[in-house]
Amino acid sequence: MAKKQKEVVIVSAARTPIGKHGGFYNDISAEDLAVLAMTEAINRSKIDLKKIKIDQVVAGMIYIDSENQQIYLPRNVAARTAKKFNDTDNLNVAPGKTTLRICGTGFQVIADAFDAILLGNANCVISFGTENMSRTNLIHQGRRKKDGVWDFEDAKMKDYLLEGFNHNLHKTLMPKTAEEYGTLVGISRKDCDEFSYLSHVRAKDAQSKQWNRFNKESKAHDYNKGIFTVDTVDQAGNSLCVWKDEGTKYDISIEELQNLRPLLKADGMVTPGTSSQISDGAACAILMDREYADNNKIPYLAVIKGYEFATVDPKIMGQGPVPAIKNLMAKLEMKMDDVDLFEVNEAFAAQYLGVEKELQLPRDRTNVNGGAIAVGHNIAATGLRITTDLIYELKRRNKKSGIASACIGGGQGGAICIEII
Repeated sequence: MAKKQKEVVIVSAARTPIGKHGGFYNDISAEDLAVLAMTEAINRSKIDLKKIKIDQVVAGMIYIDSENQQIYLPRNVAARTAKKFNDTDNLNVAPGKTTLRICGTGFQVIADAFDAILLGNANCVISFGTENMSRTNLIHQGRRKKDGVWDFEDAKMKDYLLEGFNHNLHKTLMPKTAEEYGTLVGISRKDCDEFSYLSHVRAKDAQSKQWNRFNKESKAHDYNKGIFTVDTVDQAGNSLCVWKDEGTKYDISIEELQNLRPLLKADGMVTPGTSSQISDGAACAILMDREYADNNKIPYLAVIKGYEFATVDPKIMGQGPVPAIKNLMAKLEMKMDDVDLFEVNEAFAAQYLGVEKELQLPRDRTNVNGGAIAVGHNIAATGLRITTDLIYELKRRNKKSGIASACIGGGQGGAICIEII
């Protein structure tokens, strides 16, 4: 008798509201945000940490925040979260690792858990991505001196955030890759302004619906959507209650977007209004072997059907979702009509529109609640954030299948397919 093929399910998924630069989370570290997201994911899952063994914790974080010891991130977040549940011998001692795939890190933390479970190395893995870009450091570039391990050479200071926007080997930078890709595919500045406006409109409409639920229901309403209400204190001890993404503009207009100056060239498409926002926030998911979940009577949200990473020319890195989605759909023998909803990260309007045009994505089924232009792009968490939002939007619409995708700096694309049970 043939052995039953393993399946991986998402038991729980939650993400913080996304803060804008210098906003909600200016005084809260990336590690703090991750603890909030992991605590919420465990609460949503209703798993008993005394009975369900956490085999591994997978973390994603890109930018250095002086309030964190990034090298210890997965273990620190697990230990701090375990304390909230009075857990001393499960999550508290689970092995942890940090993974990195730039803008695809949020997908990679899922992929690492997926692979570990399929290979039989784990039954339950907690994955999270977190970022506080507002607190990214200025780095001293001096090397250690040969004759004194604690002494350094004089050197310039480096903006660690800006460093990630440049790709020195290929003599390009992220906005330039969007300009080149958009031009190649035939996207205009007008197209970009109009799409950016739509992103804010969709995000604003989603927030309005969320506000109505917030007023009508108890805090239990958080379990009915990906985003949860952050109720905490900042470093100064001030109360902080956040329920919506901060970057969405309610008074945006096409005219305002049209009047913004291009970032790179006079007739360019990339402006501050047609680019994703520098953002802060975290997301977390709990993944399990489906049979293990069934045997332990653990309900789950979705099955992960598969994932894919692909490469493109780094000078048009925004094209990355095109081969990633094509390859994933071919592997899963899916057609466009088989996918109920798509989420494609809006790194830049020109980049998203190029992907939409090449894949002929149905706009009425893609980024239906707005994307990173209006919501934000907290880089290491983004893949997990849009996967979480996709799950809950599919459930809300009583639909089944969804694909989430993003372009990735360096000339890559990532995609994941989920199916609601």
